Amino acid sequence: MKRYFFLFFSFFLSNSAFALEITHPFYITPVQKTLSETQFIYRKFHLKNSPNKSLDYRTRDILLAQRVSYGIAPKVAIEAQLSNAWNRTKYDVSSYSDSEDTNINWNLGATYDLYKENNLYLQSRLLYLQEETHHSNGAYKAFNALLKTGYDFNYILPYAGINIELPLFQSKYADNDPKYNVSLGLYKKISSVAVDLSMHYNYDEHWKSKIWYGDVYFYTDISSYATCGIYFSYIFDAQEKNNVSVQGNKIGMLLKYEF
Repeated sequence: MKRYFFLFFSFFLSNSAFALEITHPFYITPVQKTLSETQFIYRKFHLKNSPNKSLDYRTRDILLAQRVSYGIAPKVAIEAQLSNAWNRTKYDVSSYSDSEDTNINWNLGATYDLYKENNLYLQSRLLYLQEETHHSNGAYKAFNALLKTGYDFNYILPYAGINIELPLFQSKYADNDPKYNVSLGLYKKISSVAVDLSMHYNYDEHWKSKIWYGDVYFYTDISSYATCGIYFSYIFDAQEKNNVSVQGNKIGMLLKYEF
């Protein structure tokens, strides 16, 4: 066990220079270049409340997403993403029946480099997103804004970000309150291998949910312009209103290619 800890610690502290490659947290697509990112994710969640057990169900989802980013200026890239989610819900209470759903979601927006000098990074992103559903609630629509910063110490890159999602009030969906996400991360690349670790705190005003979860990305370069990766996400602690607890995790694969 001590040997594996030493190898992991040495990986993050060994010297290596950073370049803004496609795995870099502050990568932005160069002018007249295109970045393609394909994701395949399996996710599961378990929601239940106590002590009356009136809510108890599990979801099993498969998500396939395609994102494209194009550089229109030295500091600006526009992006779009289209995804399809296959949702399967299993209820453990008699008042509900099991359900299936397929949601086609998309977003459109831009990323802007506010500052990138002397190893210091400051970047912003604004997205319009829409999540479709076959249920009577209609589409969920929102604006999503991200601001993040980081400093490259040459041997490691720590970064932090804040994300705010503002639903549009004309949406038929019940969730019309803001969502907030604060994150802290570490990025490291040696040769053709990169690791991106982050911890997140997410707060949803509508559900009064407080969720702590971690993300891990492992990348390996295929060529100078392409990389593939494995993604893990795990909820460490979560609580919603009405004593609802949330458990869940995600696992996925992704492919990035710049051309």
